[in-house]
Amino acid sequence: MKKLFFLLLVFAMVIPAFAEIKVTGHAPTVKGDGSGEFNKETADAFDDALKELNDQLKVFKSPDKFLEAMGDSAVFASHGATTRGYGGYKLFSATIGAMIGAQLPTGLTSIMDDLDGLTDSLEKDGDIRLGISPNVFNVNIGLSMGILKFIPENLGVIKRDNLYIGLRIGYFNLPEIDLGDDSKLNYNNFTFGVTANYQIIPSISIAGLVVWRGVNLGTGILYNHSKLSFGITVDDIRQPVEKGANILLDNPKASIDLTSNTVTIPLEAITAVKLLIFNIPIGIGADLAFGSTSLGAGIDTSIKFENLPSGLSKAQDGDITASGDLSNSPHFFNFKIMTGFGITAGPVVIDIPLTFYPSGGFNFGFTIGAVF
Repeated sequence: MKKLFFLLLVFAMVIPAFAEIKVTGHAPTVKGDGSGEFNKETADAFDDALKELNDQLKVFKSPDKFLEAMGDSAVFASHGATTRGYGGYKLFSATIGAMIGAQLPTGLTSIMDDLDGLTDSLEKDGDIRLGISPNVFNVNIGLSMGILKFIPENLGVIKRDNLYIGLRIGYFNLPEIDLGDDSKLNYNNFTFGVTANYQIIPSISIAGLVVWRGVNLGTGILYNHSKLSFGITVDDIRQPVEKGANILLDNPKASIDLTSNTVTIPLEAITAVKLLIFNIPIGIGADLAFGSTSLGAGIDTSIKFENLPSGLSKAQDGDITASGDLSNSPHFFNFKIMTGFGITAGPVVIDIPLTFYPSGGFNFGFTIGAVF
């Protein structure tokens, strides 16, 4: 599981690496006899070095589709520690679980073709609709309003005993990973939300062996923040100036910050059938999504002269900066079909949720907990 998670993170980060970074700067200068002409040649060589650095760092022509897809995947991943089809409990539920959300270029059924064609897609279109977001650790606490006897039994058309509220919290901070060659990877995630579910049709049991769990309507508001940071050292760049001198960009290090902040309002209708200890849920719904995913960039390098001609010395250091502050929003309306597989053993429940988004996305998770 740890290896799979690591590979997903690296995959999600390497694909967009350094999209749309624009490197600019000021050439260093020298002083001494003949410095005027030498500085002009230095400026031209420095511009060539910047062009080469830009070429090394640019993957996308424009990352609009990618940023949108990363926002979508963050929305899909915000449903951690779910208990689909386990409504109708008397007191409370407590679960923990993980969830991975993904948005693929053409959907789940062609995932291998998508992976094989990533390079071709980038070369052809300069962008790709691909996003992966893991929510590794989530806690979900549900409470039956039926135990709060001080609340009226009927709140208009809503019956107190059929209403359930929940609190969801998720957090994960991956320690910095050294990928070798001075490349680093960081990832952190935070989820917070409240949910509400209402049992509009009660469960029906046949001798306790087969249970139709009725129909449950659900909604809520879920905030999800994730940040993926990636740093890499690119090749040194050396450009000739004149008289055997060179300008050198020494040990350039580029960095990317990919940050998603999304708010999701789920609208769900779900039911389930329990056969002995097995629970099979099915439902439909939509995620209404708000927020954005942004891309930030930076670069650090030493700018040096090699083999300066006699009589010349450095007068002023040069500088290089990188900008790549771009953003895009997730799709607002995300229709979904929910299913999965669960096991019950007394109060203990195991839930393996799976959601298909016809837009080409999905989420997949694992939950364990108890209902009373």
